[in-house]
This record gives sequence, structure tokens and C-alpha cells, in this order.
Amino acid sequence: MGGSGKATLAAKTYNCEIVKRHFECSAWITVTQTYSIEDMFKSFIQQFYKAANEAVPLDLTTTSFRELVEMLVNYLERKRYLVVLDDVWDTELWNKIKVALPNSRHGCRVIITTRMDDIAAKSFEVGSNIHHIKAMEDNQAWTLFCMKAFPWNARSCPQGLEDLARDVVQKCQGLPLAVVSLGGLFSTKHSELEWKTTYNSVNWELSNNSMLQPIKSILLLSFNDLPYRLKNCFLCCCLFPEDCEIERERLARLWMAEGIIEDVRRLTPEEIADRYLVELIRRSLLQVVEVNIYGLPGSCKMHDMLRELALPKSEEEKFCALYDERIGARREEGAIRRLSVQASQAEITLWEGMTQLRSFLFFVSETIDSTMINNLISGFKLLRVLDLQGAPIETFADHIITLFNLRCLKLEETRIKKNARIICKIVQP
Repeated sequence: MGGSGKATLAAKTYNCEIVKRHFECSAWITVTQTYSIEDMFKSFIQQFYKAANEAVPLDLTTTSFRELVEMLVNYLERKRYLVVLDDVWDTELWNKIKVALPNSRHGCRVIITTRMDDIAAKSFEVGSNIHHIKAMEDNQAWTLFCMKAFPWNARSCPQGLEDLARDVVQKCQGLPLAVVSLGGLFSTKHSELEWKTTYNSVNWELSNNSMLQPIKSILLLSFNDLPYRLKNCFLCCCLFPEDCEIERERLARLWMAEGIIEDVRRLTPEEIADRYLVELIRRSLLQVVEVNIYGLPGSCKMHDMLRELALPKSEEEKFCALYDERIGARREEGAIRRLSVQASQAEITLWEGMTQLRSFLFFVSETIDSTMINNLISGFKLLRVLDLQGAPIETFADHIITLFNLRCLKLEETRIKKNARIICKIVQP
């Protein structure tokens, strides 16, 4: 995923003097999502000639596409070159540029960094190897964080801050960019009170602190590249708690009930949902937790950093809201469509904006009063999704059969033993 160290590793290789001695010229191209082939070829030429300490023979501003290709082919035909294409998003990029990069069999090398599995696995018509970047080990992440957070203390964590510091590192889940960014942020905090205040507002810091802008930009790039339907699918994942393992079936039923799944001829909604899930995983926006017997993701989860960035995005677009100890300050924002209750205290009261609710998910594990849940649900006349899976409730009221829009009802792992008659009426009205 973004920030895992792909470009850093490629740069370490590209700038290594031992590596450079094997090549006569080299070029590093950062491929934007709106790249131009002509501009890319011009950059190739300028960097190749510069690496070889040669002057570019032509004015490239007026050079045609055909001339650029001929110039590159003639220049590289007898040379051993090294090319890095950083952050590639287009699966057809190689087909567009290979005409200008001759396979001279002199030992040339092309390094591509990408977040997309299908690009990495693409056949490049030459021998290729894929290197998957793994998350940092806990001890590596801790060492890196201490280097960034405590430069004033010989890169060693003060004893009074160690518990908080380890919680911060745990939140990064082995993502190097997150470790470095949060380490830099906390390096400006010296007291335990400052650390606690900043730790409790990491969500706000990611959205507003200029020190964390690089990680925000890099991680949100993957989200911004998503098609409209997949953006909604991804934002639905914010409804689940931090570090929650989301079952494939549970997520698919939520998407279907929400009407996010498009109609595709000869494919069932479940098959389309599976394709959506695989695409989000392929783009490194969700992580596979386990694989089922059919080779499909059985469950998945969101990286903590992505979730911290997605939550403000979902609120900004009024896609969903979380009910917790801080929700009181946001009640006046108007109607909400999707609500997830993840509070440590389950005392929830209905306010005007909740009457338009379409999806309600409940993640309170402590013992609660079923009457309170029933009173809430009675106000959700337009509800499509009622997910009470794992909730410690023993019964629900008869008025649930009046929810004529209800498409998804999740009661697994609850304490409900009665109400079979009501459930039959819901399933077969």
C-alpha cells in the first residue's frame, strides 16, 4: 500500500554506486496519474544524456513523437541502461513506452513500483520478478520510531512515555511512512500530557497538521483513484470498528442492501460483490485476514492509518457517522444515512437527523438494555440494514415488522432466543 517503502527501496538501489557501475545511463520517472507519453520520453532523453555527461543534441520542445522514439531507440540500442518507473497506475503503460526502450540484451533493467497487483503481475515479454514489500517487524518499527521521536534523548524512549509510544507504533501497523510521520509529530511533544492529547487527536492531526500532509496525500491517492461505486464500498468499511475482521459475506450483504452493487448481466450480486472486494484488496485499500477454500478472501480489515483518513472523508461527504463519546458535538449537522455505534457507553438517544437513517450497525459488547435498542429502531422507519451481530441483546419488539425497506438483518451471535414468529414475518411478509 502507499507508504510501505517501495520508492525508498527503489531509490536505494538506483542511487547505489555499485549498481550504477553496471549501467551506461539511467533515468528515474515518477509516473503521475495524468502522465503524458511525450513528456515522459523527453524526460528519458534528458536524464539519459545527463547521466552519461552528454549534451542533448536537439531542442526537445519542438520534437515530434516519432522523432522522440527514434532518438531514444538509436541512443539506447547499444547501451546498458537502468530505468525506474515509480508509482505506476496504468496497466497499459508498458505497452505504450516499450517501443522506445529496446531490449538490446546487454543486461538492461527496468524497475517498476506500483500499488496494483495486476500491473506487477503483467507479462512484460521479458524475464521479470515481483518483490512484495512486507510490513516492518515490531522491533524494526520501534527502532525507527524512537529515532524520529526522541532525537533529543539519544533516540531512546523515556520510561514514562513508553506505553503511549508503543501504542502509537502499534497504530502504524508496520507502515514505514506512518512510523516516520508520527515519529516526527511526537518529537515536538515532551510531556506525558502533550503525548496523550496528541494521541487522542490523531484523526484530527492527520487531516489538519501540515507535518502529516505527506502521509495523507499518499494514502488518499489510492482512494481518489477509485471509481464511484468502489469509493462507496470502501467508505462502508468505516462503519466497522478499528482492527475489526470483516467477514466477506457480511460486507457483501451490506453493499447489496445499500444498493451499491451494480447490475451486470449473467452475474449474481454476490459475484459482483466478490469482484469489488478483490479490487479493493488489489489496490491495497483492504488487507486479507484469511482466505476461504475457494481461494477468495474470507475476511479482511482496514489498515488503521487508512481508516483514520477515511473517517473524516466519510463525514465530509456525509456518507456515514460513528456514535461515540465525541458524537455530541456533531449532532446538529443534519440528517445521516448510515450510523455505526462503537461507544464504550451504550446510552444512545434519538435525535432528529437519525430519522432518515438507512443503515444501523451496533458494536457495543457490554450488557445493554434491549428496550433502549428497540426504542431507537422504532424511529428508523426507512431502515434498510439492521446489523446487530454480536450485540448482547435478548429480544426485540414487534414493530420491527413495520420496517418495510429492511433488506439485511444480522442477528448472529446475539442472545435472542425468542421472536421466531417475528423473524418469519420479516422473511415472509
